[in-house]
Amino acid sequence: SVVRTPRELRERCEMLLARHRQAVLVEEYLPGREMTIGVLGTGERARAVGALEVELLEGADAGVYTYRNKEECETLVRYSLAADALAAEASALAVRTWNALGCRDGGRVDVRCDAAGRPQVMEVNPLPGMHAEHSDLPILWTLGGRRYTDLVGEIVASASERLRAERARGVPSCAS
Repeated sequence: SVVRTPRELRERCEMLLARHRQAVLVEEYLPGREMTIGVLGTGERARAVGALEVELLEGADAGVYTYRNKEECETLVRYSLAADALAAEASALAVRTWNALGCRDGGRVDVRCDAAGRPQVMEVNPLPGMHAEHSDLPILWTLGGRRYTDLVGEIVASASERLRAERARGVPSCAS
């Protein structure tokens, strides 16, 4: 929900409060470039594996990577790998965020630039969609010339390594 005036904000909040009967989160709209950063690994082994830039095409819901835009991405979205200085900055921010939240093994961090061009974290996806052709992390991975099965293998390898290390330290897990 994007609103542009104080009146629209008040009306939208009143509607959401009445409908859901819980607090409403209000955030500043970020008008800049949007990227989703793929992150694999845990802790000091976490690393960014690419920055997928999201460009909305004509006919897309404007200004926001909506559910409709994602579902109809073949005609509404252009994806490309970003490899410039901003992508590097966003990737570093994504890995710091991933580790600060204790995320593990594989997922995405969605980043969008504010009005001054600085990357800001919008959302963290520690359980990303994994559809081979329709989910952002696999799209990012395969645009980099890598096989989908290798992505799955990397995530499983990270989880296996992490679980072995936890067992060696005597940390109980639901897998044991």
